[in-house]
Amino acid sequence: TSLSSRSNLEHQFRQQIDRALEQVAQVLDNTKHPKICEDVHHTYEDKYLLAELLTNTALASQLTCLSHLGIDQETLGKLVGWAGGSRTVTLSFACTRKCSFNREVQYEQDSKTKHVTEVSTSSGHGAKWESKVVTTITEYYWDFNVAMELVAFVGTGEGEGERIQLLSREGQHEIKTSSDNAPYPETVIAPPIEVNISDFLGLIQPNSSELTFKIDREHEDTHTPRRNQDVDKVEVQLHGIGSWAGRITQYLTHDLLRVNTVDKPSLDMRALNTDGVLSPVLPLFEDRDAAQPIEAASAEQAQLALMAKLSDNRPAESKLMLTSDVNALLDEERKSLGRKMVELGEVFADPSALVSSFEARLCVVLLHMQHIQSQHLSAINYIEEMLRAQLIGAIGKVVTPDDFSEYLRFHNNKLFKPEYAPQPCSYAIRRTEHHSPQGQISIERKPDSGDSIAEPIPTIVNHSQASCEMKVQLSASTEISFGGDRFVHGFLCHKFSRQPKPRFNFVARARQFSSFIVLLGKISGPQSFDPTYGMIVRNKDEFELPLDLETIPTPKEFKDAIQSLSPEQREFCQAFRSMQLESTLFGVVVIQIKPQLEKLLKLAPDGLAKEIDLTEKLMELFIKYQIPSDLLAFEEGPEEISERDPRRLEAVKHHVGEMFAMINAEKDRELAEREQEAEHALQSARMAQYSQQLTVNSYAPTNAMDCLMDCESFSMPQSSSWAQSASIPLPTSAAPMNNTQTTSPAPESAPTEEPAAEHTQQPGSSAGTAGSGIDYTQIPKQLDSKFEALDSDAALRPTIIKPGSVWTHKAKKALLAAPTTSTMSTDQQKSKKEEAFDLLDGLTRAGALNCEHASLHVVLAATHCFDLELVDTVVQRNINPIEKVERSTLIMANTIHQASVQDMVTTSDYERLEQANPELVGQLPRALCEA
Repeated sequence: TSLSSRSNLEHQFRQQIDRALEQVAQVLDNTKHPKICEDVHHTYEDKYLLAELLTNTALASQLTCLSHLGIDQETLGKLVGWAGGSRTVTLSFACTRKCSFNREVQYEQDSKTKHVTEVSTSSGHGAKWESKVVTTITEYYWDFNVAMELVAFVGTGEGEGERIQLLSREGQHEIKTSSDNAPYPETVIAPPIEVNISDFLGLIQPNSSELTFKIDREHEDTHTPRRNQDVDKVEVQLHGIGSWAGRITQYLTHDLLRVNTVDKPSLDMRALNTDGVLSPVLPLFEDRDAAQPIEAASAEQAQLALMAKLSDNRPAESKLMLTSDVNALLDEERKSLGRKMVELGEVFADPSALVSSFEARLCVVLLHMQHIQSQHLSAINYIEEMLRAQLIGAIGKVVTPDDFSEYLRFHNNKLFKPEYAPQPCSYAIRRTEHHSPQGQISIERKPDSGDSIAEPIPTIVNHSQASCEMKVQLSASTEISFGGDRFVHGFLCHKFSRQPKPRFNFVARARQFSSFIVLLGKISGPQSFDPTYGMIVRNKDEFELPLDLETIPTPKEFKDAIQSLSPEQREFCQAFRSMQLESTLFGVVVIQIKPQLEKLLKLAPDGLAKEIDLTEKLMELFIKYQIPSDLLAFEEGPEEISERDPRRLEAVKHHVGEMFAMINAEKDRELAEREQEAEHALQSARMAQYSQQLTVNSYAPTNAMDCLMDCESFSMPQSSSWAQSASIPLPTSAAPMNNTQTTSPAPESAPTEEPAAEHTQQPGSSAGTAGSGIDYTQIPKQLDSKFEALDSDAALRPTIIKPGSVWTHKAKKALLAAPTTSTMSTDQQKSKKEEAFDLLDGLTRAGALNCEHASLHVVLAATHCFDLELVDTVVQRNINPIEKVERSTLIMANTIHQASVQDMVTTSDYERLEQANPELVGQLPRALCEA
């Protein structure tokens, strides 16, 4: 229910309680001052006692109503005995209507208008005629007989002594129509309206007729005074009785009582209401002295003519109303209902009418039964709303999922030791800690509400150095390898009911004059990475990729689903789930460009650290022109040169300068050719235009000199300014270039349209690949098995992370230009990937060189799902979500860190966990995690 609807319902219920308190004050003596329970200090146990009292009161009130439907003490005892024998007891209302032709009556009816005609003659005599219209009316009379019956029966009611008639009535009426068509079918037997009251009767003591409803607080399904199997069972029974009463009332008031009979008197149908009838189902407490004696009213209690009384078994210190006072309210309900029956007898006094006192009393009693059921539901829900209000009042606000996430960050920082605590998923791209960062990558989450700034998600991180290299397949002929840092991230997401879809983004940012390559994909094998997307991030670029989270069934749900499948169907599902589990490994590879350029060009480490212009030119040569690295790298001569000899860098600069000189010369040559082609095309166009004018004007030059003069009048402009008057646009490659050979054009970051060169050289193997690496594909299976063994709530769902389709790219076209933001289409994303692959192909010589300065981030996600909203989880299920998410976090941390709970958490928290959840601590030792 929404907050506004809940507030309206609470306001309406509070008004009903205020009106009822006025009646209560008239019934009880002046020493009693009951109040609505939220206004009296009480304990949590008092709420359980109140729920039991409200339910017993509602059941007693329904018995009072049944006493007006023909169930007396003797009949009640028999019904209770039937229910005690494990047989079904049913109340059934049946009605039969018959309509038959009685007679036909004809009579004449004069019209109210007369026509007078006067005639006079010439002799003075006259005459007068009067005429009028007489209509013969035929009326048809029908006998309309109604027979209704209310019975109680056990089982099918077909055996001897298994059926008790409680109420019955037969009426004969007459209907008049102007047509000989029958107004109703000859016989209508309405389907019986029935309700099973076995559970209701099972709560009544056979001998004492006392109500014995009690909530089993130790049952596993007992969560709160409102949410438990005992209250739910009674509420289902009361709802059934209320629905049964509503259907009978609907039948009487809308189907039967609207029949127009001849003898139908003018009656005040507004009298069919429950005004003035007390409803004793009230959530009231009484703030009194616990030592106040309660035995004084026992004599009066014995004289109460109630179908069932409430037994006094409440604790002396409880704030509940005295049982004698509740019984007094029940007796007042019985009296007020009796007074209402007397009033109805006066209003509906004719026993032969279609609507007699029988039907009127039946309707009002049934209306009161519906009201009792509604009042009980509202009162029980009020206890829950009171818990909600107290919870919100204690915190001072309605806790949202964003607030819960903030608390979990606070809680985990205190729970784990610093070396095991979750860390923000945000990492600087740098060669070593002594170098400045080249940029940053992060996975961020935007809050569910508001415009707050996105923050990196907290992940459980295991950082290690690569003991073997990972392989990346760029094409069918090229495979590269990389080493560097290895990060395994465990991300635990939580999701409550009606919570908006979480908004996650992968963000890659580069600093000015910095660059690196990012690959996104999945781990396809123990030592292989399958890239799905790629990009070069450079010069203040910022890429923002939305991440979609897709959950798969929990281990328990999967196991239950395949339990009844055939072996072939089971194998299919298991194979598909294995693929889904491995798909939960989301991989991010970052490869630094400058260190790889230095290795490729045979320069000293940090040789390009301060060579900004040279680095930009090299990037342009590799990305835009795809120049082979052999043309730019330093070449060893007969003389041995040390690694840090400046001649290495000068040689590379010289090669770069020569390459740009050659490129510029080639551009100038192409420009000259384009100019000649354009000049020739323009001259041809001019001559064609001249010939056309000659034809149109029939112009013929008289001599050669005139022809020459005409040609000169259409001569072309000078070549220096031909481009301004040409109608054919120039290609982009003909743009003005720098004439100097040592100065290169400004670096460009746009991807080239030329296809990447095919590499025939097979990838080489690095000497530093000894040792066994981690098989990341086994981590999801280990985690899934622990979820199955330790997640008793079956709430943890493995989660697949996939990049979304709409990317955002923020870039600066020039150093001093303002940044622009654009949305990347699928074609642009593909172009960025090809650009990154082409650069990697060149930087590694088609896989011959490995990438040492790289890092691999493997993100493994799971989602803890709650069935209800956050506050409802606490209030309705009596669940502390902090404990549930803490358990899930420990399971994931145990898998990621390969450490026991004792190793990861602080001493005080370990003692708390060992006492509260010894099974979890005992089943998460280090030994379980060792491969």
